[in-house]
Amino acid sequence: MSRAAMSDLRLPEGVNLTPLASHFDSRGDLTEIFRQSWTGDFHPLQWNLVRSEANTLRGFHVHPRHYDYLVMIDGAMQLALKDLRPGSPTENLATTLILDATVPASIAIPPGVGHGFYFPDKAMHIYSVSEYWSREEEIGCRWDDPELGIAWGAPDATLSPRDATAGAYREMVADYVARTECLLPEEAGIIRA
Repeated sequence: MSRAAMSDLRLPEGVNLTPLASHFDSRGDLTEIFRQSWTGDFHPLQWNLVRSEANTLRGFHVHPRHYDYLVMIDGAMQLALKDLRPGSPTENLATTLILDATVPASIAIPPGVGHGFYFPDKAMHIYSVSEYWSREEEIGCRWDDPELGIAWGAPDATLSPRDATAGAYREMVADYVARTECLLPEEAGIIRA
């Protein structure tokens, strides 16, 4: 995705897509991948490196409390996003975009914005989370549920056992809403005007 296309893309409220600048010289290059000022309320507590084989799909899932921040460092991913937050200005907005390591960018995904990743070829990305990873923070649904409204273009993708047996989109939304009813708005990624 070109830098111009990044600026024209409609994203769920609170998702920050930041083009990254590389600085080149005769030795190679340096790219800043994180600055606190790019992410607002996001404060990373854990960083992870993920390598994906070709034709791998990870997700679809949503987090009730934590932010994700990610950067592709090799290859490309199709990133799918859907805003599940009741009352959000972009509630139910579903979109996909391509993140490619050759056009460096970071993306910060707030709580309540569901997401999944498809890797058509081998790829590697790093990501951080604002709370330590726990299975309880992962609420998922079938990646191909028609109500999700995402066109993946990956009919025979390799899935984890958890993703292969995930429930329906409606169940994921109901579980997400139930888990966030007792949270403060800022804990659940709700943006106030």
